[in-house]
Amino acid sequence: MAASAGEADVEGENMMDTPAGAAAANSGGLPSRDGGEGIEMESINLHASDALESVPSASGEATQLVPDGSMLSTGKNKSLAISAGDALEEDLMLQPPTSLKNLIISSVFGNMLEWYDFGVFASFSTEISKAFFTGGRLEELLEVYGVFAVAFFARPVGGFLLGLIGDRYARTLSLQISVVAMGISALIISILPTNSVGSYAIGPTATVLIVIVRVVQGLSVGGEMVGSMLYMVENVPPKWKLTVSCVPMASAIAGTGTGYLISAIITGSLSEEQRLLWGWRLAFALGVPAGAVGFMFRTCLSESHSFSSAIKKFRHRHQNQHPFFYALKMEPLALVVLSLLSMVVCGYYAATIWYNQAWLEEFYTELIGPTLGLTELQGRILNTFLIYFGLAGGSMVTAVIIDTRGSKVPLFYYIAVSGSFLVILTPVFLWLMSFGNRCYACVIGGQLGGMLFFLPTIAPLALFLVSQFPVQLQYTSIALSYNVGQACFGGTMPYVATSMTFSDKLPLIAPSYYVSFLAMLGVASVLLGRLQRVRKLVEDLGFTMNS
Repeated sequence: MAASAGEADVEGENMMDTPAGAAAANSGGLPSRDGGEGIEMESINLHASDALESVPSASGEATQLVPDGSMLSTGKNKSLAISAGDALEEDLMLQPPTSLKNLIISSVFGNMLEWYDFGVFASFSTEISKAFFTGGRLEELLEVYGVFAVAFFARPVGGFLLGLIGDRYARTLSLQISVVAMGISALIISILPTNSVGSYAIGPTATVLIVIVRVVQGLSVGGEMVGSMLYMVENVPPKWKLTVSCVPMASAIAGTGTGYLISAIITGSLSEEQRLLWGWRLAFALGVPAGAVGFMFRTCLSESHSFSSAIKKFRHRHQNQHPFFYALKMEPLALVVLSLLSMVVCGYYAATIWYNQAWLEEFYTELIGPTLGLTELQGRILNTFLIYFGLAGGSMVTAVIIDTRGSKVPLFYYIAVSGSFLVILTPVFLWLMSFGNRCYACVIGGQLGGMLFFLPTIAPLALFLVSQFPVQLQYTSIALSYNVGQACFGGTMPYVATSMTFSDKLPLIAPSYYVSFLAMLGVASVLLGRLQRVRKLVEDLGFTMNS
């Protein structure tokens, strides 16, 4: 028996948020405005001589778009098929496919380098603060965390610029620019003179230089995660899209872990004076080869068929307008609302990930007090182990489980449930870690517990974000949302959390309340995205970009 129209709408909306539904949306099939049969992008054919085109209208009838932009009705279910359109499709299909090996290696090395540099900067915060800043210990730490945040504030600009390139020209071009700029930035940081340490000290100018380099670094990494995430989704079979889309997330986390691993090795091998003079420089320099390898593999990448097809058809219909600015003109409310909701989700993710992998080590080694804190080496070893196996490895395992056992469950459900648990349990976990060296099991259990409850957010996040926007807008829109969230909540997390810890008016575990609040905002955002009016905005935006 045929389902009612209302039931069909609900089923269609739910399918859009499952791994299979998100994969279908990304490949070009989008619902029409009237809730009828979806627009199948591959069925749209282009006329070489007069640029006539058959698309479904809001009423369900097929129409022709003529060069002046007017629409002529041609009857329901009738399309124009001619040899020029077939030739275009054949040309796109002849593009050499990217091998899965090159795809994964290029993503892993690029994202590892991106977060390796941030991990090294966070783990060597003590040495960097002494090398580039002057003042008391608290002032130095807050200043270095401020410089840490500077790169995050540059990310939205870099993400927007690289996103414009990626949506207009090629994903691969943006990815190549990003990885080269990241490698150069890491090299420059490794040779910078200092403020007052060593024979190469040049005074306050060194502080200005490291801020400038961190800005450049932030610009370059702004499109890295999103670009590789989109490229992975567009180039793998639908069955494993969620697992493969999680690779950039997991490799980025592993990059942070690698930064902490290198810092642990250097900490255990060098004296405090050696680490201050050149140990931290060595850690940055070791990241440069990863950029070279990433660039080498990215030169072998080709554009996906789904993106190439969609963007060529869009250019033909809209006289080479940029997709983002066209959407901003035609559907401003939809674009703004979806971007804001995605930004809040990304902010919750960014704050929680940096809270777990960057700030907690500082908390249980130094901020809880000199008599309770773990040693610096103990903290770095523990944090590195948990980042690798708790966050990076755990997120991949979770992604595989969702792909194999939970593929029919809407993606937003995992994020909402994960965030809800963190709202309640994050203060409990930080309270456990406050026992410090009086209870090592409490420290390990507290950090590991927070990571495990966070995994259902990490694993589906990439595919969830991709499912929110049409393919022509994904790079620019997601890059803006992701990087604004990182700038506002991720990059500022160590600074805000440290400031709250030192406040006389707040309890020691006050930073956990801040993380719980952001988790609550993240849950509210994904639930608001399920409202009928918001789903209608998604539908309208998809229709506008594909008709």
